Amino acid sequence: MILITGANGQTGRAIIKALLSKGEQIRAFVHKTEQIQEIKSLGEIDVFAGDMMNQKSVDEALIGINTVYHICSAVNPNEVEIGQMVINAARNARVEHFVYHSVLHSVLQDMPHHQKKLKVEELMVNSGIPYTIIQPAVFMQNILESWKSLSEKGIFQQKFFTTQETRMCMVDLEDLAEAVSIILTNTGYTGATYELCGPENLSLSDMLAAMELHFGLEIKVETPQDEMFAAQLKKHGVGDYKVNTLLKMFQHYNEHGFVGNPNVLTWILGRKPNDFSSFILRTIQSQRS
Repeated sequence: MILITGANGQTGRAIIKALLSKGEQIRAFVHKTEQIQEIKSLGEIDVFAGDMMNQKSVDEALIGINTVYHICSAVNPNEVEIGQMVINAARNARVEHFVYHSVLHSVLQDMPHHQKKLKVEELMVNSGIPYTIIQPAVFMQNILESWKSLSEKGIFQQKFFTTQETRMCMVDLEDLAEAVSIILTNTGYTGATYELCGPENLSLSDMLAAMELHFGLEIKVETPQDEMFAAQLKKHGVGDYKVNTLLKMFQHYNEHGFVGNPNVLTWILGRKPNDFSSFILRTIQSQRS
C-alpha cells in the first residue's frame, strides 16, 4: 500500500488520481477528520486523519505501508521536524521506498522554505531508507488563483514577474502526478534526485501571448505591492512566517528567475511535457464543459 501525506492539497489529490488510474491501493494522510469524505470522493481510498507533528499518529499512519510519498503542507515552519518524524516512522515500518516532495533548486538558501526542504533531503539521504527526491518546478496550476479575474475581466494578477527579463520554468501538475505514479509503481528510481520541469522557461510576455491567443482578448497585468500582498494574506489568517517566506520567494524569482530543464521529466514520461499554451487551452475547455 502507498501512503500519500499532505493528501488533501492539490498535489496530493493529483497524485492520488494518477495512482487510482493504475489500480493502486492508497492510504491518504489528512490533517482533519472533516477532510475524510472529501478525499474518499476521489475513489477507493483508505484515509487516515492525524497530526503530523505527533510521532505516535505518524507511526500509526505507516502501519502496513511499503511505499511513502511525503508532501509537507506549503511553506510550513515545521517541515524539518515533520520530515524527521515521517522518516522515523518509515524506518520503523521497514518502508521499501520513500519519495520526498521537495522543490526545484533546493540549494538556493536565501528562501527559508528551500532551506528546510534541503535539510529534509539530507535527513532522507542519511536515513538508510531506499529513497527518491522529487524537485518540481512551479506548477502551472498556481495561476488558477487568478483565473476568475482572467476569464471575467482579462486581468492576470501575479507576483512572479516584475521585469521583462525574468524567466521561470513551470510544470503541469498533471505531468508531475503521472511521473510520480511511474516512480512509485516501478523499480529503478531509488537513490536519485529528479528535477521535474516543464518544456519552457517562460517570460511574462510568453505567458500573456498564450493567454491572449486562447482567451481571444487583451490581457492586462496587475502586480500587487508587497504591503498589499502581505495584508491580503494576513486578512485570511496566514501567519508571519509564511507571508515573509513568500515575499522572499517572489523577490528571488524576480531578481534571478527560476529556470529549469525538461529532460528528466521527458525521460520519465516517455514524451514531451505539456507546455503552457496547452495547459491554458485545456483549462478553458474544462471550464466550458
